[in-house]
Amino acid sequence: MDLARTIRENRATVVVAAVVMALVAGLWLALGRGPADDGTLVALVHDADGRTYELPLDRDDTLTVTTSLGSNTVVVENGAVRMADADCPNRTCLQVAPLAQPGPQIICLPHQLWIEVVPQGEAGGTMDVSRAEDLGSEIDLQAR
Repeated sequence: MDLARTIRENRATVVVAAVVMALVAGLWLALGRGPADDGTLVALVHDADGRTYELPLDRDDTLTVTTSLGSNTVVVENGAVRMADADCPNRTCLQVAPLAQPGPQIICLPHQLWIEVVPQGEAGGTMDVSRAEDLGSEIDLQAR
């Protein structure tokens, strides 16, 4: 076998391997499986004024949110988020179990505030009123 031919064949193999590796790495990152997605979950707290607060679930923390509709205290402890206090009339949101995984929401309808758990870096969704417990006859979402 000719030495020059062997070098040319190996060079082509190296180039093809590098291109394939770059394509695989790009696809991996595009699918959210790369360094940006480290599995960290955060609680997103959305208030009536359109603000969103992010609380990592891997660090205990307390957040008090006050708007013109009222005040809520949100607590993260032991990898879960819960509503600790609310000055609304029915306080139904205090009865919702702490959240540690994406899916359910904690909703305070009188204050138009909701909490959801998402992977870090995700924007979150919208309040799912169908998930709220005991809407109460005094709550009129259209008037807010």
